Amino acid sequence: MAAQTILIAEDDPDIRDGVRILLAGEGYHILEAENGTRALEIFNPEVDLVILDIMMPGMDGMTATAKLREQSNVPVI
Repeated sequence: MAAQTILIAEDDPDIRDGVRILLAGEGYHILEAENGTRALEIFNPEVDLVILDIMMPGMDGMTATAKLREQSNVPVI
């Protein structure tokens, strides 16, 4: 069975790295974005979960979630 994919959208690289290290260590495939705009660009149907920071420069997490809902019902934390 293929690893589940998690998209992490977080503007702080230290936090993003920490979350990636923990989740990758558990066998998840990780995609990373520094803001909501980039998260929407790299989102694809293979993503099983999205972890979004609320306060990011450019497009914030709330706006990204609204736009994501136009194309998917993927779980968002």
